[in-house]
Amino acid sequence: MKAVQYTKVGNPADVLALAENLPLPVPTGFDILIKMNATSINPVDWKAMKGAFPRYLMPKIKTPGLDIAGVVVGLGPKVGKSNKPGVQKFAIGDRVMALQHLSYGGTWQNYSLVDESYVIKTPTEWDDSAAAAFPAVGVTVYKGLVVNAGIKSGDKVLVNGASGGTGSIAVQMATALGASVVGICSKANVDLVKNLGAVDVVDYTTTKVYEKYTNKDFDIILDTVGTPQLYANSVNLLKPSGRFIQIVVPDEALFSIVSALYLVAQVVGRMLYSFLTRGPSYSTYSTSADGEQLAAATHIMVRANARPTVDREYLFEFDKVLEAVAYSQTGRAKGKIVMVAPGHQ
Repeated sequence: MKAVQYTKVGNPADVLALAENLPLPVPTGFDILIKMNATSINPVDWKAMKGAFPRYLMPKIKTPGLDIAGVVVGLGPKVGKSNKPGVQKFAIGDRVMALQHLSYGGTWQNYSLVDESYVIKTPTEWDDSAAAAFPAVGVTVYKGLVVNAGIKSGDKVLVNGASGGTGSIAVQMATALGASVVGICSKANVDLVKNLGAVDVVDYTTTKVYEKYTNKDFDIILDTVGTPQLYANSVNLLKPSGRFIQIVVPDEALFSIVSALYLVAQVVGRMLYSFLTRGPSYSTYSTSADGEQLAAATHIMVRANARPTVDREYLFEFDKVLEAVAYSQTGRAKGKIVMVAPGHQ
């Protein structure tokens, strides 16, 4: 088995390495062994490589990757016997997709063990590339819009970063749930965001959204970028009962303890201010593997005949992986970046 790994932090091009002739993982307990047909890149992958998380929280040998789409090639002896709600039934040969739990390691390898509670069957409407693009961003958006914000039909939703991997899914999912969506992106991506379902798109390079919309127009703001000015002006954008959902934090908070502590204080301050003023609510959160939420998010997309936007596909070969990571680091991807196992293009 081959895997792309790193053992020290630094620039991805300098620290990533290809590990070959690794032993094939053996499924035990509730594990499902998945042969990877496609995986994807999320910015958190290369941010972790650069030292975004404390070393004591990371294994010595680290394999990046959160998303996997492929086929079931092995089943642990307890698979199918779980009492957890929402767990699907699986058999050898099933096409599946999953958001991997961090305790299992990453998915940038030929085979991965995944707990059955995090795995769902891939919809027949999606190929492996679309399936690999979806889990992390799909669960993130579902948790933000449905679980945290309680989105309902007729809501007006503002999505910041509407052309990115997470934002593009947010536009589609909110639209599918009956909301009216306004997206924020650069001029180059305006048509893309409109085609995803947005009723209006604000080009942030020429227009400040809080100057265009000044009448407390929105029920929900979903900030996938972490723009301070957006929150600072959200009181004029959101209805008094509105909800500001921030799903990313500034990069400096990931690499500096002082900045991280400042961010915590800022978040607490924002939540306290919302409570005391009885104004729009504020929340931020992290995403974790959840098969039920992944299944629900996928159902929303498939029911609406929607599929994830894939900007580029790369072969899962080491030199191509480096190219894919470098492109992700530019921050210019329209949707997701996918890596496909040779023979599954």
